[in-house]
Amino acid sequence: MGIEEKIASEESLQMVIFRVGDDYLSCPISQVREIIQLEEVTTVPSTSKDIRGIINRRGEIITVVDLPKVLALDIELDVNDSQLMILFDKKLGVMASEVTEIPTVSTSEIEPPSDALETPINKKYLEGIVKHDDRLVLLTDLISLVENLSEESLEKVEKFEEEHPIE
Repeated sequence: MGIEEKIASEESLQMVIFRVGDDYLSCPISQVREIIQLEEVTTVPSTSKDIRGIINRRGEIITVVDLPKVLALDIELDVNDSQLMILFDKKLGVMASEVTEIPTVSTSEIEPPSDALETPINKKYLEGIVKHDDRLVLLTDLISLVENLSEESLEKVEKFEEEHPIE
């Protein structure tokens, strides 16, 4: 069930609210397997700017996606001061400045995105807008957003992983 269908069929939605620079974004908690403090990232040569590198999480190699780069934001996240949302059913993690909270909101509070809305996010990944704690939070589909990363870069990560096992 996609986000749109979930919003239409459910009374409430639990979401992860996270900050990227000064922007507050969110995604359904069902898209996030785990949230960790990011530490050391191994860079992978010749990948796109969207991929910061890889980490070893309990023996599983996770590709670290630099969300500000994906969104074409002029922000450089410090690896040691960022959090990583590891996506459900993916070997991908998305960097954020911080995860601020995990509230449950009524789906009636989620408004469709307006065409007039100026946002760094491509409208095809924007599922709605919710007002939470006196600020507007953009509801995104992180899975769709990262699925459009360069296939070539993801293949380079896999090849690097095979050639350079991380201990």
